[in-house]
Amino acid sequence: MLSLIINFEPPPFMSVVIHYTSIKPPTGREREVFGLQVAIADLLKAYFRYARTETFSFLIGASEEWAEVQELAAQAGVDASRLVAYDRRFPEQNFPQFSTIFRAEPDTRHVLWQRQALSQQGGSFSFCGLAHAISGTEAGDVLQDYCLSPSQDTDAIICPSRAVKSAIRAFWDSYGDYLHTRFGATYRCSVQLPVIPLGIDIEKFATKTTQDKRVAQRKKLGLAEDDIMVLWVGRLSAAIKAHPLAMFQAAERAASLSGARVHLVMVGYFVPDEAETQFKKLAAALCSKSTVTFIAANDPRFPDGLWAAGDIFLSLIDNMQESFGLTPIEAMAAGLPRVISDWDGYRDSVTDGEDGFLIRTTQPPAGNGFDLTAQVLSGREVYGGFLAKAALTVAVDAEQAGDRLAQLIADKNLRATMAEKARARVRAVYDWRHIIPAYEDLWKDLEEKKNSLSLAERVGEGGAPQEQSQTIPRYPSALPQLPDPYTMYASYSTAPLDKNDHISLSASIEQIKILWQHTLNTYANDVLLSPQDISTLLGWMGQQGNARIESVFSRFPALDQPRLWRTIAWLQKLGIVKNSACQR
Repeated sequence: MLSLIINFEPPPFMSVVIHYTSIKPPTGREREVFGLQVAIADLLKAYFRYARTETFSFLIGASEEWAEVQELAAQAGVDASRLVAYDRRFPEQNFPQFSTIFRAEPDTRHVLWQRQALSQQGGSFSFCGLAHAISGTEAGDVLQDYCLSPSQDTDAIICPSRAVKSAIRAFWDSYGDYLHTRFGATYRCSVQLPVIPLGIDIEKFATKTTQDKRVAQRKKLGLAEDDIMVLWVGRLSAAIKAHPLAMFQAAERAASLSGARVHLVMVGYFVPDEAETQFKKLAAALCSKSTVTFIAANDPRFPDGLWAAGDIFLSLIDNMQESFGLTPIEAMAAGLPRVISDWDGYRDSVTDGEDGFLIRTTQPPAGNGFDLTAQVLSGREVYGGFLAKAALTVAVDAEQAGDRLAQLIADKNLRATMAEKARARVRAVYDWRHIIPAYEDLWKDLEEKKNSLSLAERVGEGGAPQEQSQTIPRYPSALPQLPDPYTMYASYSTAPLDKNDHISLSASIEQIKILWQHTLNTYANDVLLSPQDISTLLGWMGQQGNARIESVFSRFPALDQPRLWRTIAWLQKLGIVKNSACQR
């Protein structure tokens, strides 16, 4: 551990200190690329390069952490003499002199309670965190802490996208409803949720995407000059990243429509390891006109990845684990037109039809996910399983994606125009040169607001608990820290399913059998209707031709409604059912 460090010099500009904990990957998993660790490392290196300060202050708890900070500074070209370490085990000496304590993740690590303990000593600093993935019970525990600990309205969580802001606000509203249901309290968390995107190192991508590297990479892949390479980059996991079905279907449709040799190249690593067999089996079953190739993220043949080799970037995310989406931003810097799902923070980076295409997504309406949360509470399902089953009820319009891919394949000028517009936007919006000053402006605003308010005004007034009722009404989630996913993430999809939507059967019996043979498509069966009920439903739909969802509920009133909503969403995801609302 570090020795006690006390600095009696005036605090640095804006008096911001970084509360740092180790970002090294867990032992034995060094080969995996952990998005959180990469995001924090990139942010800190950008902070070193572009912050408007000469001194960088850190709250450190171990010598290993300090070594990591020094290494990141060296990578950013910052001399170690500009770094100052403060021992976070001694908050009395090292916290009060700062106006803002920043953590590059939302977990407060009890800083809010430490501030409370220091309040008589002038400990009136603001806390600022940064949101990343915000799904799951662990994330729920973190967000819950802002409601139960002494947070203030001069605290903030930076949200990298509007969708993340909406999801956190939905969680806090839901948790406030729980507090009212349980204790009669009237409380709403007042912590600020400013939206500032993550950034990227644009110069680095310029060196990765030269013409020489494009020629070399495509040669190693065996691609001819007029072959079309559609690129995916990220974890290869249906549970915690994206179900591949829509991407396989889109690539196959694009190849059929365009007549081009379409190669879907997926770069990443499989999670879990057995996902490799499942992905490859599904690709082999669905893709005959297009070719699907999987490349390991650490493949020594491609030290710069395959950004230079690609023609189009495809990423049809459907997972609630996702929050921002850095790879679409990287694709912009690489000069690739993008076809990505209209989902969570992904949509923020695309002006549809200008610098890329957004693909419609749908999910069940809010309030239909109790069974999913109950499985986590009972131990029948783990966090990854919860995410996977929820994702199987998020439909991505693979037909629209295939059409957009074919449009880009047929029009080389359109690809070039979109690529240039994407490059211009990434330089104007997502360059770290712009992002870091935005952070600093926020910290300055927090400081000014804090200095202008009294302690009572900062903390606010919560409702007093009322006498507990003898009967506790059913709460819409099995666990307050894990709200109904369709409620918390209602803003993620283009739109929820609606009873006025018209649906129709769009797959043959043979196609349905092929889709149902793959466990990658059927692992959510325990939160759907029974196989017999699904067969009855499909038979009725085949007779109807086109029916409003409302008429489905009227025809089958005895069926469990949340299961019916999830089943319709699942059938749409697999392409067995078509939703006419997706064509509007």
